[in-house]
Amino acid sequence: MTVYVRPSYPDLNSRIEADLAAMPAVLRGPLAAAWARACHSQHGHLDWIDAQCSPLSCELERLYDWAALYGVDRLTATAAIGNVLATGVLGTPLLAGTLLRGPNGLDYEVLAAVALGAGATPVSIRCTTTGSSGNLGAGQTLTLVDPVPGCANNLTIDAFGISGGAEDELLEDWRVRVADEWRTVVTRGARSGKDDDYRFWAKSAHPSVTTALVQRHTLGMGSVVVRPICDGLADRLPTQAVLDAVAAYLLDIAPATADWRVVSPIKHAVTVSIDLLPGFDTAPNRAAIDAAVSATVLAEASETALLAMAEIDAAIATVTSQYTRLAPTADTAAAPGEVLVLDPIVWA
Repeated sequence: MTVYVRPSYPDLNSRIEADLAAMPAVLRGPLAAAWARACHSQHGHLDWIDAQCSPLSCELERLYDWAALYGVDRLTATAAIGNVLATGVLGTPLLAGTLLRGPNGLDYEVLAAVALGAGATPVSIRCTTTGSSGNLGAGQTLTLVDPVPGCANNLTIDAFGISGGAEDELLEDWRVRVADEWRTVVTRGARSGKDDDYRFWAKSAHPSVTTALVQRHTLGMGSVVVRPICDGLADRLPTQAVLDAVAAYLLDIAPATADWRVVSPIKHAVTVSIDLLPGFDTAPNRAAIDAAVSATVLAEASETALLAMAEIDAAIATVTSQYTRLAPTADTAAAPGEVLVLDPIVWA
């Protein structure tokens, strides 16, 4: 197969100058240069047109067009949501829209009015700014922007935390989803509830989801258990906000007769212990090995995930061969519903 290679400007200039060999040099040089520039621009425009003919290579503006054809919208940034616990005088109203400020400097608004009870009263809130910066852990304190008489000024985040905030879907991740849907439409015609369909739907529900485990018939014949995996979140596990988003999406798009559930994967910790030789036990080497081993573990995201010792050795060897692996001492297999999660590497 002949591969087209765009000619460079110097190549075009040389060719045209050769074609104009019979012309006086005083005219040949300027004419060849002008013509070569014009031809080079035409080749560039043809290259651009060719790139727009596929969602795999097109520019962002054209990708929106391709995505519209196949109904694969880009996932926009989401706001973190959760509950805080309010205390104060019994019956004090805390109205919807009341603003609280978090330790991250961001504001959160009350979603539904509540009347304070005798103890700590749950209050649903949402960050007014989208993105992962709005996520907060359990036990942190938010402060009322404007004091509410009868309500304590500080409210504590409940045990589930404020979660679900994520950035806009990365361009290349979106491109992959568009191409995946295109391939499915032209080969199968539609998504009907196969395992790959549930993974695709989970990734389409929330920008934090990178893939999902799909288990069939575990809760009875015809049942489907979907376990979203979020490589960018702690322990690769989805937050409640992510689980809710996936469930809401499946409710609209999954086959009406499907008996599905959305739950979190089970964490299967992977402990790696490494003894680097003294001359090679440096901070850069440790950081590079940590990144390489982490990438290897993250690549294991299937229902039959198996992390071989040889894979760990291959990852470490990309940095140095001067080491001894102390753990694991056997291949690590994920049980049904489990996701492999790398614990901090132990350096002997």
